[in-house]
Amino acid sequence: MTTLSDVLKGIRDVVVLNDRLDQLTQKVDRLEMGQRDQLERLVRVESFVDFVRPAVLRRALPPAKD
Repeated sequence: MTTLSDVLKGIRDVVVLNDRLDQLTQKVDRLEMGQRDQLERLVRVESFVDFVRPAVLRRALPPAKD
């Protein structure tokens, strides 16, 4: 009977590990989606800054004369 209980325990451990692996895979997928969204937002912010920078430089005050 101990051999049977060892086999059942091994099967149970495999099922638990498989479930944990599925949960980890889902978590990694969610993190990847979040990272992708943040990257897209960063690209938009960088594009906006690159677009606005020339206008800001044109509006700069002339250097002060002593």
